[in-house]
Amino acid sequence: MKAELSQLIALQNSDTNIRRLQAEIESIPERRAEIEREFDQRAFEIRDLEQRRDAASTERARLETEIFEHKQRAERADRNLMAAKKPDEYTAAIREADSARKQISAFETNVLEQMEVFEGAEKELQERAPEVEKLRGEMEASFKVFDQQVQQQQKELAQARLDRERLLKELPKSMSTLYARISARIRDGVAVAEARNGACTACYMALRPQIMADVRRGDEVITCDNCNRILYYNPDRAAHPAAV
Repeated sequence: MKAELSQLIALQNSDTNIRRLQAEIESIPERRAEIEREFDQRAFEIRDLEQRRDAASTERARLETEIFEHKQRAERADRNLMAAKKPDEYTAAIREADSARKQISAFETNVLEQMEVFEGAEKELQERAPEVEKLRGEMEASFKVFDQQVQQQQKELAQARLDRERLLKELPKSMSTLYARISARIRDGVAVAEARNGACTACYMALRPQIMADVRRGDEVITCDNCNRILYYNPDRAAHPAAV
């Protein structure tokens, strides 16, 4: 097989590997989110307890603010009652004070209910603390393995790019130009394809017998009549059907 063709095949393999690594690295946020979603599903009941506890705490704080404001309202009504000089002022002050104290009583009952919800959720969370810790540990271990994989992929990508530069420098200028031109106009960037069983494995079109014979010899660079990719022949795979 012609030396330049072997170099072109190596360059194509390098580019394919680089695209694969780039796609995997670009998918890091989604892959990481998938790990988080997996553990969120496993910790659903625990997160529900945490949300109930936090919601109860928030609602209690709101109710206590309401109680404070209505106590001020009741005190203001009491002062108006003491200062009332007319029957209608007296009646209005009594109604205002009575309404405020009823609201305070209702809010205090609600506060007790929220305290019960909070304490119940907090107690169950404490009982399930070992389960929570185990889940957290498993998630951290998964992230550690994931981060190690990402680091390895980044190293592989850096090395693959160095290898590609070396292969490009070794190629004759005419061959590297041809390769770049084909890669640029093809959507998947595959410029070199195997000819197998009388067909191009990239576009699946049958090759003319003479073209197939020339590709088998490997004495020159031959391109597919249909997709214009550079063709090569691998005798070790000749007996296998073309990949689909």
